[in-house]
Formats: sequence, structure tokens, C-alpha cells
Amino acid sequence: MNRYIKVTAFLWILSSVSCSKQLDLKPITSDVETNFYKDQKDCLQGLVAAYNVLLWDAPQNQNAPFQLISEVLGDHCFTGGASVTDLPSVARIDKAEIRPDDLGPKALWYKYYTGIYRCNLLLEKMPDATFDTPGLRERFTAECKFLRAYYYFDLVRLFGNVPLILKTLSASEYNQKQSNPEAVYTQISADLTAAIDVLPAYKNMPATELGRVTADAARGLLMRAWLYYTGYYKKSELPGVNAQKILEISETLINNSGHDLLSNFGDVFTPIPPFNNNNKESVFEIQYSSLAYSGNFSYREEANGNLSVMLWSMRDPNSASPYAAGWSFAPIDQTFYNQFDNTDLRKAATFLLPKTQSVSFTQGYQNTDIFPQKWVALKVNNSPKGNVGLNYPNHFISIRFSDVLLMAAELQLLHGGSAAKAQQYFERVAKRARPAGYTPPTVSLDVIYNERDLELALEGVRYWDLMRRGIDYAASKININRAEPFVSKFNTAAAGLFPIPDSEIILSKNTLVQNPGY
Repeated sequence: MNRYIKVTAFLWILSSVSCSKQLDLKPITSDVETNFYKDQKDCLQGLVAAYNVLLWDAPQNQNAPFQLISEVLGDHCFTGGASVTDLPSVARIDKAEIRPDDLGPKALWYKYYTGIYRCNLLLEKMPDATFDTPGLRERFTAECKFLRAYYYFDLVRLFGNVPLILKTLSASEYNQKQSNPEAVYTQISADLTAAIDVLPAYKNMPATELGRVTADAARGLLMRAWLYYTGYYKKSELPGVNAQKILEISETLINNSGHDLLSNFGDVFTPIPPFNNNNKESVFEIQYSSLAYSGNFSYREEANGNLSVMLWSMRDPNSASPYAAGWSFAPIDQTFYNQFDNTDLRKAATFLLPKTQSVSFTQGYQNTDIFPQKWVALKVNNSPKGNVGLNYPNHFISIRFSDVLLMAAELQLLHGGSAAKAQQYFERVAKRARPAGYTPPTVSLDVIYNERDLELALEGVRYWDLMRRGIDYAASKININRAEPFVSKFNTAAAGLFPIPDSEIILSKNTLVQNPGY
């Protein structure tokens, strides 16, 4: 951990600088950490660097988009790829055989601590910088705190026991001990609460700023963290936010943010231009693009494209089709596809069955003939420059308003709210997806979770929903054996967590302690 944290402050400055044939000790730029953060322009660049880590689907050149990895961890997608030996670390995730020396978990650890470092660095530098625009320093600070909370939330869900680092470290401080998860969640709660108090509401955002963090995005993330922490750890509340407070936060987001459902589910995911990016249903959206033409397979962190599009799409579709070539990872379980009633309007917008369109393709490992329509690779989206596979511009909506409604229904039902409101929020989501005349069931926890499964399919949510219902419940769903190769397993001994990378334990001189189950 420490070696990576130490150097990443300079990566975004140096990434486009090529090496000369001779060693030149004269600085090639006058902008270095000691003199860079002088004014609001410098701080904006630092903030962009903090946001940039959201786009790292292949940290340290390991193919590890969070949403795809989350689906492989769960019960709806298998491993896939070209063959059984393609990306074996992903196969070990699916089989609950993850090793402490696997490169995938190590890359995710690196990604999130890089993001945390960039946030901490900017938070330290901004008080001494000159700002000309009133309130901008406070807004940058709030955005940094949201991003730090976002990175820590993914990190603590994946690894459980992680160091809580809230400042840049000197060499004597590198061997940081792990904090207990409660301390990490306390900080997540504090950062998001502080961000809510400062950031603008979505309804007040000018079109040119859509995609930046809002107070409503912070509310949505706080709701997600609250439900996960109280579910997975069996707690009554998230530190610093009691049940009444989270109900108030959810009501503000639903009623006063300006967010709403689109009338047509299919309009949320528009795979061809013009994209319906940053629409009113999008509470927080990762802004992938095809603009970073220098990204390549030797240095994938420099690309800004949505790597899931290539990884998840079919291999070698026939040339007459509109589809571009993918790598066929995370094939979708037929059983999950069958969960969708044929009258469910989400089915066609969620799944792509190439054979129903007379599209031929090369079958990969564990092929099921089902691919995600939400993230389909299309030729029309191929970038004219850079590497095509790394430059798909499809955005990813990390928090959708439909998710907010279903989280709010759960909060109302189980945490001292109104059963009538729970029914109302559930029905707003359920009725959009079904034809007129649909009679919704009476809301219950199982009804809400079933709707979440259908509504948020293949969006990296399912595994974490299973985990917060309990380890035994998660194991009962994820342990699948339909005869080889369609076998998935859950590591009960590890409580569903990743191992702490052994390279980080070595670098910490054994200050870091390995998670149980490894």
C-alpha cells in the first residue's frame, strides 16, 4: 500500500510525458507538488485527478471494473472469457478461490488508495491556495469528501479491514494498522454528511456541470452505506446517522432534488448516440469518454473508456451486424434471464440474445448466449483514435433514482417509517416496468429485494444486496452447481471479503493482518 500511495500524486502530471534517451536532471515541468497548489485553477486540476480514479477499470493493467467484478461475485454471472485459462484471477473470484497473491484484488486496493490519496492531498493543500470565486474552496472540499467516502465504501466492502488514512503520510508513517470497519464507516458518514451541507442540489446544477457531485448524490450514497453497514454488520444505525435522520435524508432526495424516473425504462440506457447521459434518473454517474486517445493495453489507467463494454460483450460478431467485438466475460446465467416475465418491459433493455437477431459470434468459456444490452459494444461507438476496446464512451450510472426509491421503501418498511410510503415508492418502480393493469403485491422485504434484482440487473448491486441480508443467505444464493463448468461458490469463512494483498502485508512489514478465510 505505502509504496503506491507515495508516488501516485505525480502520476496524473507525468502520465503524458515520454522518456528521453538521456537522463536529464532538469525538471521537464515547473509544476511539482511543492509549488503546484497555488490557486483555484491548480486545485481544479487536483480535483479532476481525484475524480479520474473513478474511471480506472484496469488499475495496474488488471481488468477489474467494479460493476463487472461485483456481478461475478454474485449469483447471476459466471467467469467467461476465451477459455478456462483466460484471466484466472477472475475465475478464482467466481469459485471463491481467491489467493492473497492474485493481481485483481491488489489492483483494486491500489485503485482506491490512489483515489483516497488524491483526495487527502487536495484537502491538505486547499486551505493555503488562493481562490477568487466565493464558496468554491468549500465546494471543492465537499466534492473531495464525497469522493473519499465513495472510495472508502467500495474498499471497506471489498476488504473489510483496511487502514483509515485521512492525510498524506511521511515515510515514518507508512506502516499503517487496519482500522475496525466501524471507524471507516464513521468517516464515510462524516464525509457524506459534510458534503450534503455544502454541495448544490441536482435541480440547481447547470447543464455544463452535470456529472459533478451534488448534495443529492451524497444523500444517495449515504442511504446505500447506511443500509449496507446496518445489514452486513447487524447494527441499528450508521455511526452519526440514526434511523430518523436517514429517513429524512431519503425524503429530501425523493421530494426536493429534482430527480425522477424516466417514463420509459429503455431511455435510461441508450447504447447509441445521442446518449441520454446525466438524465434526471441519474443521481451519480461516472463520466466515461473516448477522449483519452493515449490509453493503450500497456497503460490502461490512461484510458477513460468504459472497459465493461468490451469485457462483457460477445466475441467476434459477424461483420454484417452492428456489434463490435468483445471478450465475453461474465456470461449471464439463463436462470436469471428466466426470472423476467415476458411482459416486463426491462427484459429487452437488459439482455441481448444475438441468436434471436441472427447474429453469429465465437462462443467463449461458459457461453450462455446471453449478453448485457445495457453495456453492449457497438461499432458506432468505436473511437477513431486510441485503442477501441479501451475507449467506449458509455457512462455508468452508479446510483439511479429507482435504486433510491427502493432503498427508501426498505427504510420506511423496516426502520420506523410508513408502510404506506414503502408501498408507494415500490410501486413507482414496479409499475413503470410493467404493462397497464399490473396489480402490485403488498410490499415486504422479499418483494423489495426481488424488484431490486430485476430493476438493477447487471449494475453491480446484487452481490452487495445479498451480503447485507447475511452471510448464510448470500451463500445459499451464490453456491451454484449445475455441473461443470457452471459452478459458483461463496467463501463463508472469509465472510465474502477479499484477501488483503500479500504484497501489501509484506510492504507493511506484517503490520497489516490477513483476513480470516485466507
